[in-house]
Amino acid sequence: MFPPGSLVMAVVVLLLGTATLAQTPNTKRWRRIERAMVLSAGAGEPVQRLRLAPGVVTTVLLDSDAVLEGELPEALRGLFTRLDVTGTHLLLQPAVAMPAQGVPPLVLRFTDAAAPQRLVLELTTEANVVDSVIDVRRHPATVTQLEAELVALRERNALLEARLATARRQVPHPGLANAVLSGAIGPTGVLVKWMGDRPSEAGLKVQQLGSYRSGSWLTLAVKLENPLGEAPWQPGIARLTHLDSDGHSTGETMELPLLLQEPRLLPGQSAVAVVQWPAPTRPPPAYALELWDTGRRRGARWARLKP
Repeated sequence: MFPPGSLVMAVVVLLLGTATLAQTPNTKRWRRIERAMVLSAGAGEPVQRLRLAPGVVTTVLLDSDAVLEGELPEALRGLFTRLDVTGTHLLLQPAVAMPAQGVPPLVLRFTDAAAPQRLVLELTTEANVVDSVIDVRRHPATVTQLEAELVALRERNALLEARLATARRQVPHPGLANAVLSGAIGPTGVLVKWMGDRPSEAGLKVQQLGSYRSGSWLTLAVKLENPLGEAPWQPGIARLTHLDSDGHSTGETMELPLLLQEPRLLPGQSAVAVVQWPAPTRPPPAYALELWDTGRRRGARWARLKP
């Protein structure tokens, strides 16, 4: 599944008619639109229109895993600098505007048994509008689902408020002094481990990952890059799931603030994001790690990590 709350965010955007302006390398101004797309199993297989713009990344969020149906048509290969299907995400970044004729549809096939089985996308370019985020669902959300997503959204807002309160608190001593006085650095020093595990990325690049341990604290430091052409990226939460020796979830999950020195990452900017938590007395064999922005739309995920 895609991150909870994405439908709520899309509905809010649709109701308010919110659209922001994006700047592409050729100084063209595009109005970025976020919207929901509901597919009906009983309406045949209509072609869905997807509006793209040169240099602008469009993200399609899917309600389950999907793959490209067959080979990518040759006519599409030269039109994109990026076209990736990763699980429940489709990322597209055109190199040029879509031609008015001769562009074949992009067809995705869902890997589960739910209907409809295929998503057919007509790729177009309009004068000044681009679909920045499309939330695709094959079944309309029920009132219960929307209420659950709203509760999850409120919980994340409370987490962000707590993080803001921590950020506003003055640090009593700079440098190592505060770390020593608080017990963050213990007499055994700091153990550092650089990790080469590659994540699945959704609109965000991971350059480096390392773990730090001192005293009773574990910390993961991730160097992130917000690619050119993307919107500014604002850190949200880190989600840690305990895994057993077979790589299956034990049911224990932590949602923690994702700390970043900068308030947000601008396009082309890199910075180190940090997540820390008290080291358990009996740590699990491994963790699954997810890093998300405030809307849980763009981030990175590691299926199995051993800090």
